[in-house]
Amino acid sequence: MTAETNGTQVRHFQLGEFRIPLTMRRLEGDRPLALVLPALGVPAVKYARLLDCLNGRGYHTAICELPGTGASQPQPSRSADYGYNDLVFTWIPQALAAVREEFGQDPELILGHSIGGQTVTLAARAGLTGSAQVVSVAAGHLDSRSWRGLKRVSVLGAAVIAHASTRVLGYFPGRHMRFGGREASTLMRDWGNGILRGRFAPEARLPAPATLCRRPLHLCIERDPFAPMNATQRLADLVGGAVRQIPATHPSGNPHLSWIRNPEPVLDIVHSWMDAAGDSRSL
Repeated sequence: MTAETNGTQVRHFQLGEFRIPLTMRRLEGDRPLALVLPALGVPAVKYARLLDCLNGRGYHTAICELPGTGASQPQPSRSADYGYNDLVFTWIPQALAAVREEFGQDPELILGHSIGGQTVTLAARAGLTGSAQVVSVAAGHLDSRSWRGLKRVSVLGAAVIAHASTRVLGYFPGRHMRFGGREASTLMRDWGNGILRGRFAPEARLPAPATLCRRPLHLCIERDPFAPMNATQRLADLVGGAVRQIPATHPSGNPHLSWIRNPEPVLDIVHSWMDAAGDSRSL
């Protein structure tokens, strides 16, 4: 069922115990469509500036809340759980099916931030993203070898904490650790296993790369502590994607998150990339 308020439509779908809102803004006329997939613990409302900028560039827009984040209920618990496989093989396909039904078209652009970028990259590898231009921003592989020295030690320690806390509490208390929000146990154990084993959980179901219609683009932000260049390159290697490092777009805050306060420079790069590709849809 779709509800409409001030030109914005909200449609819900179910993933296990979670009721997930997909928020859409439709422009007049025949326009391309952009789908945004958020970062861990970041509610969809935080992407208002990005969505406004996409609308200003002539896109219909849609953004899908992560399960248990923002307006998605319930909060993660022992009885409300999901993992990386659910995001790649259920959450993204359901979001794509919903926008296809609502707009009568597939997205021209799927932009994933952090875990949104990780999962849409894996979905592209699985052949689930169709002809869309896939772009990840501030997203990297989890493999601990992407970091060096004390940073690698801290990442490995975070993986151990994710395992221990979820076993005890039945969820990950991210707000207390300044990493994400209240997160699902399986998701965070998958995250920790990715760090320790150097492989995303969905990779076990992806024996060979798909033939992609468009080469994905992976943007690494300078001084991003969560997705450094090595991690971004490892993620891009899963799909033969291109990697570009860009300066922070906002003068304050963690670049991993603060770019959404000033997304125009990111969109300039994305659209230059898409324009340069022209009508060529092959690798």
